[in-house]
Amino acid sequence: MPQEVGATEWLATLSVGKVVFGAFVLTVLRLILVPLKAPVVRPILELIESLLIAGVLVFLIVRPFFLQAFFIPSESMEPTLMGHTAGDRHSDTVHDHIFVWKLGYRLGQPKPGDIIVFRAERKADRENGHRDENVLIKRLIAVGPDTIEVRRDEQGQVRVYRNGKPLNEPYIREPMRDVRLSTFDTTYATDGPLKLKPGELFVMGDNRNNSNDSRFWGPLPRNRVLGKAICIFWPLSRIRILK
Repeated sequence: MPQEVGATEWLATLSVGKVVFGAFVLTVLRLILVPLKAPVVRPILELIESLLIAGVLVFLIVRPFFLQAFFIPSESMEPTLMGHTAGDRHSDTVHDHIFVWKLGYRLGQPKPGDIIVFRAERKADRENGHRDENVLIKRLIAVGPDTIEVRRDEQGQVRVYRNGKPLNEPYIREPMRDVRLSTFDTTYATDGPLKLKPGELFVMGDNRNNSNDSRFWGPLPRNRVLGKAICIFWPLSRIRILK
């Protein structure tokens, strides 16, 4: 099973505490500058006010409840979402930046085919000894009470079956390898049908042979989903709506 670092939120280092502290500093600076009469002070005050308003809107309202931006660090969702660095296998560096719509899943439920962002359970973090709850990005394949199975079809190709029917998956990077041939002790839905419970999701990366997903650590609880990836906004050549 490949290892994956968590998807990084754009401007993720700016926690709510840091935003509040920054707003406090700007407010104090504004109070200091208000009594001054120099012409140069007015544009500075306008800039401070704009930063205060933008900070409150983006970090305290928009980000927690509506829209959040993430950076794709790994190859697990290629070719849908690019996340690689130039090296032995790649001639270029491409890391997509995406917007994730959070309000939709507050009003409705995730559906198979959605590309979702979620906070994985610690058991998914094998690289660091099940220490971190990494933020991962995968495609939703099935929801409880669906039955999911990954097995070979009559032609010998490994495919995903949902409720006994093979899925048409034109988005995957390449045909899947049989993970039962890997060295991992436990896999899910690969040794027989897996019946999902209500509130459980089964997720997989589009780059099936390079993805740490539900096949290795099991169903994802619904309450760990953060939102749905809706579009790529950077780089400019990659701007598109996600499907």
